[in-house]
Amino acid sequence: MSKSPPHFCPGCGVERKANPRYPWNFCTDCRKRATNGSGRVVQCQNSSMSGGFEWRYEGEDDWTACKGLYALISNRDVYLTEARFGGIVAQPLLPRHKAENMDGSFANMDIRKD
Repeated sequence: MSKSPPHFCPGCGVERKANPRYPWNFCTDCRKRATNGSGRVVQCQNSSMSGGFEWRYEGEDDWTACKGLYALISNRDVYLTEARFGGIVAQPLLPRHKAENMDGSFANMDIRKD
């Protein structure tokens, strides 16, 4: 059995346990710093014990249920959504120009840096 490659949070660089389902997920500390485009902090949680996803702006009372949320972490585009077995996962989005200029291979892509 091969050993998983090391994984580092794309927001702060802290080493994390590798997760093949979410290969470049952000750590919890960075996820909690997610903001909208105006800098308002967004909070995310599961809707219930059986899952689901909802979010709100920090300091507000009302939660909005949805499938996921586009936000920013460290001025980087991310997608926040429900993780497979509960919890919330934040993953970086590739800039569109990188995806369009690729040679069809992900071999040389390291999305920890932009």
